Amino acid sequence: MIRRQWQRWLAGGVAVCLVMTAARAWRVDHADPPREPALRAQIRRFAKELRALQILERKRAWAYPGLASRQASWNAVKAQLILHQTKPNDPKTVASKALRDRLRGTFFRLMVARSQSLYGVREMREEGGAKLRACWSRIDGTLQPYSLRFPHGYDPTVSWPLVVSLHGHGWYRPFQGHPAPDRRGVFSLSPHGRGATDYKEQGEEAVLGAIEDVCLDYNIDRERIYVTGGSMGGTGSWQLGCGYADRFAGIMPIAGNADSQAWTERWGWNQSFDSRNTAFRDWLQETHSARAHARNLVNLPTYVVHGSGDSVVPPEHARRMVAALRAFDATVEFREFPGVAHGGFPGVLTREGLAWMCGRVRERYPRRVLWRSALLRTGKAYWVRFVRLQRPVEFGEIEAEVVEPNRVKLLTRNLAAMELEVAPELFDVTRALVVEADGCAVEVPATGEPRWVRLLREADGSWCCSPAEDREEDALAKRAGLEGPISEALMGPFVVVVGTVGQDRLTRDLWMAEGREFAAEWKRRNNSFCPVIRDVDWTESIASSRNLVLLGGPADNLVSATVASGLPMRELETQVLERLPSDRSELRLTGLHEASDVGLMMLYPNPLYPNRLVVLVGGNGPGAIYQSWKRFGNWFNWGVFDSRKYFDYAVFDSRSVSPESFLCFGYFGTDWGLETGVHYGGSSVVRERLGAQTFPQLASVPHDWGEVFLAEVRPRKMEQMRGALGLGRSYHGRPLLRSIGVRAPCFLEYEVGDNFSSFSSVVQLRNGPDTALSVVRERSERVKFVVKGDGKPKGTAVVSWRQPIGSIKADIEGVKVLRLEANVVGGPGWLHSGAAWVMPSVEKADAE
Repeated sequence: MIRRQWQRWLAGGVAVCLVMTAARAWRVDHADPPREPALRAQIRRFAKELRALQILERKRAWAYPGLASRQASWNAVKAQLILHQTKPNDPKTVASKALRDRLRGTFFRLMVARSQSLYGVREMREEGGAKLRACWSRIDGTLQPYSLRFPHGYDPTVSWPLVVSLHGHGWYRPFQGHPAPDRRGVFSLSPHGRGATDYKEQGEEAVLGAIEDVCLDYNIDRERIYVTGGSMGGTGSWQLGCGYADRFAGIMPIAGNADSQAWTERWGWNQSFDSRNTAFRDWLQETHSARAHARNLVNLPTYVVHGSGDSVVPPEHARRMVAALRAFDATVEFREFPGVAHGGFPGVLTREGLAWMCGRVRERYPRRVLWRSALLRTGKAYWVRFVRLQRPVEFGEIEAEVVEPNRVKLLTRNLAAMELEVAPELFDVTRALVVEADGCAVEVPATGEPRWVRLLREADGSWCCSPAEDREEDALAKRAGLEGPISEALMGPFVVVVGTVGQDRLTRDLWMAEGREFAAEWKRRNNSFCPVIRDVDWTESIASSRNLVLLGGPADNLVSATVASGLPMRELETQVLERLPSDRSELRLTGLHEASDVGLMMLYPNPLYPNRLVVLVGGNGPGAIYQSWKRFGNWFNWGVFDSRKYFDYAVFDSRSVSPESFLCFGYFGTDWGLETGVHYGGSSVVRERLGAQTFPQLASVPHDWGEVFLAEVRPRKMEQMRGALGLGRSYHGRPLLRSIGVRAPCFLEYEVGDNFSSFSSVVQLRNGPDTALSVVRERSERVKFVVKGDGKPKGTAVVSWRQPIGSIKADIEGVKVLRLEANVVGGPGWLHSGAAWVMPSVEKADAE
């Protein structure tokens, strides 16, 4: 009995254990699995870590020297790229494991690379294939990306050729050029070049900086560096070749523009009109034309490719350039493909062209050098160098030839000082060198050492050798890095200094807005920030190390007031008053300072630090201040040149819009003197056809008005890719009452505060006086005007040259933010000229 009871208890216990085990198993099976953090949170965490790493590496790149600095910059730009590509914080981005793993993998790889760099590892861990890197720009202190691909079977003990591949026009997208093309047997470099710059000015500096970085880090054969590219990359090949021929062994431009006259013939740009300053305009365009610098390529082998059916960059560019090269007996091959448009060349072509080009070696010391340049910055070629020009607004030119052992013949034009390199590759440095300069014999004593010798032009036109002890540079002499025009101040380290001491709130706000607009425009064009400070934050250490762009005259900017006494402002005013256009003759009695619409732009050596430049932008009143930086320089249709300041100084008023309509503009002499410079007065004939640029007095749309014309209101936000808005006139300055002249693409935003019920405007296309209506434009050009209320479309109208005028009436009841857009929807964007919102207004329903 006891046994049976024990058995029952055992059976019951076993049953209970089985039930408990089953229950526990059921709970385990049905419990929620261990949960990882939400994907979105993980993605945001890795994005945050990558941003922090980017900032950390940027700081290290700035603080460390040499290779460590460069490696830090590579890591920083790699982090920037992955964040740009994935957009992890964009609500529209789909959270996925693949995205998380990509961010996590990049973060850990960059952390490993950072650790290796800190320990001095030369080849730190990087991605496979083309490697994204960056170099520091001395201009704005930003990282400029480039893409680098190693040759297959790379051996660091062997010197390798470098092929620089320049990308085409990609507007303002970042990281253009990445990934670099895969080219066997060479290093392949593709710089971003600051995007859509034609590789001029800041873009040129970015390419040269990338080349120098690669040469520092790898065994590059500097005698075999080549440049090629298509479309804008072809333009850049011409640009770099014509400006820096002695750095390269060959160039291969493909469908690149090279001659401004070709644009005029094909598209009707730069047409003549009554009282046009033709001589100045033509010279200025020549300074940007590769064809005008064809002689510079006489020692640089050039392989040219173009399609006869190219309607984007007409083949006349290549034909004219090749003809000019052949006239100088340059080494050039030309391949024009019948029927091929802007691209689509046979694949074998690139291989043949590269084979032809890469078979050349740089000629470092040619016996004959031809060179032409309007700037001292690009005045060095092989063994000759421009030091000083005689006159502004003229090219400097030289033809130098070694005619006998230790005898050189020079023919020059517009040079006041130059230098020659006494190199053992050309001369016996133990013997005197005889230089025959423009028919004048000069003997250069022997020193037994290679060196540069300077020759100075005397007052009678003869030349003499300048002793080494007399090399101290004159602080008031234009020289490389210290020359005009104003745009050259942005080719060195610079900072924008915004005035904060204006006499009223409106003046101070307008100058602050100009500073923000300058920075926004710089960022849009360069994908990077530029330094902007207030005048109260200025220090002498900043002024001694940077060029200054001063927004605000002496009354509005403390720094302007500090340097004003050392600037020739009084002398300039005297000169202006003597040559005023007839429509402003009253200024002779009142003076320039009494006219509220008069403003000034001036470039001059900084009186406190003469090795740096000062750009002063001043205005007597709101009308002269508003949009002042963007108002001038849009003279050549091609967007790369927009807003360039092509002068050393300019005095403008409300009618000014073009070279002919300034009160005056000009260039200081090569000694920074007014009297030795070139001065252009305004044309009364041109000015009388123009309307006055009005100033929108209203800071916001008044809520208690029945009807408001928007040309009288300052937008809360505006963006126009090219130039300033025309207010009370067209984009090109023709009178247009209560209207807004624009150049598409453009948008404007106004706060209307839920107080108006309707919007109305006439819209139209407008052409400029110097632009013919070409067949391409007449057939295809269209602009779509769009009215949006709180982000939603409220009305549209499309205009073309077949129907150039339209109208929009839109219901904006309840709308708080009104947005006006003018968008390019037909025809090449770069051909578009002007458009206008004609008398745009908002109205209340009960307005009488």
